[in-house]
Amino acid sequence: MRRHCAWHSCVTVASSSATSDPASARNFGKASIGVSVAGIIVTIIIVIIVVIVAVTSCPYCYNGRRYHHRDYVGPYDICIGKIVGNYCYY
Repeated sequence: MRRHCAWHSCVTVASSSATSDPASARNFGKASIGVSVAGIIVTIIIVIIVVIVAVTSCPYCYNGRRYHHRDYVGPYDICIGKIVGNYCYY
């Protein structure tokens, strides 16, 4: 490898006598495929976990119906949704 520098930048250039190493290249190829497959598997697992958490968590559910908000309205207040135990679900 030769190094050429001009002004404040340097470039490393491979010499013409450099040869490739097929065994090393094959090992790097196998490692690259392994890392790619592991990344895909981890991504699939994370997506599955996120979907399960999103589907099973329901902070404001009543009788199997999902509500987006819950406010305390007291016993005599008006609610546009469903009143359960002094709370308005809407």
